[in-house]
Amino acid sequence: MLGLTDLQAKLVANRLDDAEHMHAIVTPQLKNLQPPSELKNANQAAQIIAQAIQGSGQIVLATDYDTDGVTSAWVAKTALIDFFGVNAQRVEHIIGERASGYGITDEVVDRILAIDKPIELVISADQGSSDEPRIQRLAQVGISVCVTDHHQMPQEGVPLSAVCTVNPQQQGCVYDKTIAGCFVIFLVMAQVRQELIKVGYLSSDAPTLKSLACNVALGTVADSVSLKSPNNRAIVRAGLQQINQFTIPAWQAMRQLNDNNKQPYDAEFLGFQVATRINAASRVSDVTTAYHFLTATNVEQAAFFLQQLDEDNQNRRAQQEEMLTQAKDLAAQLYHPERYSLAIKMEGNAGIQGIIASRIGEKYGVPTVAMTDLQDGFLAGSGRGIVPEMDLRAAFQWMSEQEPQMFKSMGGHKGAAGCMIPLERYEQFSELFELAVQKQLPSAPYPLIETDGALSSWQLTPQLIDEISALEPFGREWPKPLFSGRFLVDQVKAVGQTKVHLSLKLLSEDRQRFGAIYFNALHNQGDALPFDSGDWIECAYQPALNNFMGNTSLQLRLSSAKAV
Repeated sequence: MLGLTDLQAKLVANRLDDAEHMHAIVTPQLKNLQPPSELKNANQAAQIIAQAIQGSGQIVLATDYDTDGVTSAWVAKTALIDFFGVNAQRVEHIIGERASGYGITDEVVDRILAIDKPIELVISADQGSSDEPRIQRLAQVGISVCVTDHHQMPQEGVPLSAVCTVNPQQQGCVYDKTIAGCFVIFLVMAQVRQELIKVGYLSSDAPTLKSLACNVALGTVADSVSLKSPNNRAIVRAGLQQINQFTIPAWQAMRQLNDNNKQPYDAEFLGFQVATRINAASRVSDVTTAYHFLTATNVEQAAFFLQQLDEDNQNRRAQQEEMLTQAKDLAAQLYHPERYSLAIKMEGNAGIQGIIASRIGEKYGVPTVAMTDLQDGFLAGSGRGIVPEMDLRAAFQWMSEQEPQMFKSMGGHKGAAGCMIPLERYEQFSELFELAVQKQLPSAPYPLIETDGALSSWQLTPQLIDEISALEPFGREWPKPLFSGRFLVDQVKAVGQTKVHLSLKLLSEDRQRFGAIYFNALHNQGDALPFDSGDWIECAYQPALNNFMGNTSLQLRLSSAKAV
């Protein structure tokens, strides 16, 4: 019925527990999206925003500082100005500072209160659900706040001072719980369009918002939400189709910087080449650079801001390597096989700790929180769940119930969460986090590599990439295929600027020859090679295309390997 090859059918079966929604998952389309009307309070929010559009005061967008937040701002502002005809002078955008913490912080409220024009409405995106005290500050001076968000709700429920809260996590909402913040505001704005048509503000044939899918796809991929969700798959697939037309200045500039070896951009490219640059802006510089990049009106302008983002990303990489070395040493001291979690306290840039938490967590296979000293009496922490069954936000909630004075702030969702705690509570945090993880997991977790099995050498051709790519987009809960294999090492050498990557020539058991690359195989430059020419290795790898001197060949990208 779906026309899958034997290999494709095997890959789908490895990723699906049952046949429910199989067609929508394997062949994602926007027409299969869950209707926005099923998103609790979306209709109410649409009425409130439509009234603000028809008013004369300022409409303020308050968004998070990561890629999801920046793309949420782009979706909202583009919808308001380009689709609904709001004068650009009426729309103001405030992005929180990473150093001030996640959410509608007091710093964000101060900036809103400093606006010297009447405010019609504040719309939050990708934040707000846990910010009742700050929303109350705005409500007390007559400023209405409409919250749109996707993070898990606090135990006390929706912020009571908000005029409306749209969040699929709230009680009584039947909408897909896995969607990102940019997707939530996209759905709300789709409902605003319907409301404006209903009241006669827009004509019945007013353009739909489908063309906004490009950056909803970017924010969705960047936030590592489930790509087994039919909704997320549909928006990402549609967005990638738009992006690969390269008609938008930002994407034209990105193509000039990195043409992805002349291959179409995919979800992996969005996550590792685009989102990393956008996130770098808030980590080491000014996040508004990322926003200006996405909203550039011509390719020259986009290229200017992209160059700044690229420089920020290089700066981020240098800081990251220094902090990662520090974190590896600390983790090695803390970890033992019976350990369920890691909480690492470091010195360095708080904006980079989420990356550190991912790297260390993946190395040891345990939920990890990386924390940095803010030099003001507090530690900022970013956590990654690592284990699929782990709910990090629920763990933080349980910890706060055991020790109400533990957190100055916290937020996030199942797989990733952030917090701020008093410096002197680090040891207590570490102990409580270990207990919280133990409550959720039946035994101590460990690094686990799940593959899709072995391939025959005859399957390892460039055509394999087309067969696999038909099942895009890949991401969390719908991982890119990873295969296992046994090969003879013909050649091996350390490569790259830091000489920690390995370039290999491998022979299959039937003596077919393949090129391979093993990134970060060595911990440090000068380390002994883990295997030599003539060794047999067992490895996990992803097939990829390698373009060199006009020739395209299949390359194996090793993610793990050991001599046998």
